[in-house]
Amino acid sequence: MKRYPTAFLVAGVLCTAGLFAFACQTARAADDPAVTADKALMQAFEKGDKATLNKYLEPDFTWVDPDGVMVTRADALALGMKPQVEYGEGVQIRENKIGERAVWLQLHAGNKYSGRVWVKRGKDWKLLHTTEIVTRPEEEDIRVRPTYPIPCINPCQTVPYRPVDKVQATVLASWQEQISSREQLIRHTDEEQTMVLTYGGETPPRKVRLTGPAPPRSGPPVGSPPVLWMRMWTIDPETVVMVACQPGYGTKAYWSSRVFHFQNGLWQMMESYHNTIQASGVMTEVEGK
Repeated sequence: MKRYPTAFLVAGVLCTAGLFAFACQTARAADDPAVTADKALMQAFEKGDKATLNKYLEPDFTWVDPDGVMVTRADALALGMKPQVEYGEGVQIRENKIGERAVWLQLHAGNKYSGRVWVKRGKDWKLLHTTEIVTRPEEEDIRVRPTYPIPCINPCQTVPYRPVDKVQATVLASWQEQISSREQLIRHTDEEQTMVLTYGGETPPRKVRLTGPAPPRSGPPVGSPPVLWMRMWTIDPETVVMVACQPGYGTKAYWSSRVFHFQNGLWQMMESYHNTIQASGVMTEVEGK
């Protein structure tokens, strides 16, 4: 699957080699409409340019900040929020064109990551969702392993969400199959898909991190983190964006931001961010309750 233009692949080599510090920033063609829109919008946030903000922001726009606090479009504007990663020297940019009507932009500088979901509405590009992560040391992460099995009822069998169309219903069923086993996770995840987590940062692509046998399990089996809240957007018949609030067992809750695309004869997850809610308590479950 061709996901990046040739110019971007060449620039990626330059970035890796360290030949040009600015190569990552200027990697893609100047007329790339999604990147052009993103640059204009980020400047508008800095300047408080309301006309440009209204031009490029989706009505349903949501923003998850580095503390794991989600705000709506209206609240982001009222708070005067500004992007944590801006275009400039030393910023690494990764662009994933997902189908014809969605682009995932990742801007990365040091321990700061910004994932931005751009969608095409008619002829115009709009920003639908932003999730910003400042990575923290893994030793600060609270993880209490349950001492008894916890079956995967929510989300494997049911979630508190009602799909609004057949595309979303199919994606939801596909995702539930995806989280049912390691084999299905591999099958339903694009081989280049990476994750960014508050604790742990950016992972290698799926084709690297999910190779070989599964690591030995310690303790009883524990199901996937349940869903407390979910929202999906059908961008086109082959692309869906999902945002969910998920409290892990023995860990703090997090916002998961994902994009799914139909390819290779099935729905696959293309991108994923897990942004921990710092004010969250740590959920535990009482056996049999």
